[in-house]
Amino acid sequence: MSDRIVRKFLPKQIAFLRSEAPNVLYSGSVRAGKTYALCTKAVMRACTPGAREALCRKHRVTLTATTLVTLLRGDGLLPPVLPPGTYTINKAEGLIQLNGGGEIVYFGLDDPDKIGSRSLTGAALDEAVDFDERDWDMLQTRVSLDVPGVPRQVYGACNPGVPGHFLARRFGLALGAQALPGHVAFRTRSHENVFLPPDYLARIDMLTGVARKRLVLGEWVGSEGLIYDMWQREVHVRERPGPWARTIIAVDDGNTHPCAMLLIGVDGDGRMHVIREVHRSKMLTSAKVAAALDLARGHDIEAVVHDPSAAQLAMELADRDLPVTPADNTVSAGIALVQERLAPGPDGTPRLTVDPSCVELIREFESYEWDTTGARAAKERPKKENDDGLDCLRYGTMHLRVAGLQVW
Repeated sequence: MSDRIVRKFLPKQIAFLRSEAPNVLYSGSVRAGKTYALCTKAVMRACTPGAREALCRKHRVTLTATTLVTLLRGDGLLPPVLPPGTYTINKAEGLIQLNGGGEIVYFGLDDPDKIGSRSLTGAALDEAVDFDERDWDMLQTRVSLDVPGVPRQVYGACNPGVPGHFLARRFGLALGAQALPGHVAFRTRSHENVFLPPDYLARIDMLTGVARKRLVLGEWVGSEGLIYDMWQREVHVRERPGPWARTIIAVDDGNTHPCAMLLIGVDGDGRMHVIREVHRSKMLTSAKVAAALDLARGHDIEAVVHDPSAAQLAMELADRDLPVTPADNTVSAGIALVQERLAPGPDGTPRLTVDPSCVELIREFESYEWDTTGARAAKERPKKENDDGLDCLRYGTMHLRVAGLQVW
């Protein structure tokens, strides 16, 4: 990278561009130059003949409207990252060939077939917070092309998200987490961008609460729309060996959507604890039955509380002598009961805890939000996402209350 190019960038952008770690993230506030830095890194790496870099967003429509604008047309006073005349483009194939160099393939993850069986030297993820862990890992498997001078790498740029997001966990960005080996993150704040005009900084400085923390200070914090805002990982996540006065299994069925199951124990003082979880997509019915039997092994299961729509799965579980019962799927009442459980008891100890191994349920607690759009907002309904394990927890909590068990 020449000095002529270096002078165009902020110090943390330069560090991001130069990093050769297998996984790199540029996490920053608004107007931190994240997309510009990401596109520049993709172009720098693709300049080597034989290199093939992927440039993607979660959805193709946003890739076209944002990332490709920065790459090919320029944003405001910023020129395009790729100057006209330095490349050829095949829009039908989503392929940019750099003159004298390698290529950039671009696509949205809403059309995963676009990646096909291509081998890549690297993958660039714009607004990486929109991706889920399976997306990131899938792209890892495609980064297998060996080109001298181009270390294989998955790299992303994004605004901060919730503290339970897999990126925050992997890159050590929140809740005291330590970055995994081979994961390097560069964090920036709006005021670090010396090119932003003072009047713009003054306007965004008027933001308050979570918006200010995320969009100005670049912090990975919970949303103001979180449903379970009393949840605290440091309070509610812990190991507990039992013994359990009663145990139940709660099941939220799914196929393409994940199938979730929770093994829940209640101690002699009425405190609930989520002991184990199952959270997988594309499970055969036989695999779901096997997973439920595995959860039940060694426990005296009083009920398998299932999604009322999962009649076929319930029949299969009953055939294996599991005590199935349909759940009360009243969403608002179930959420209210779980919220009550998160409050400390009279002795100050939590009345609901979750084993650290239940990583998906923990992530959902830190991501489950109210839908604030349109008519749904007026009815206080949650978004239908990040809810598979939490639906199970609702079923279990409602069952224990209806069963007359004194867990309050």
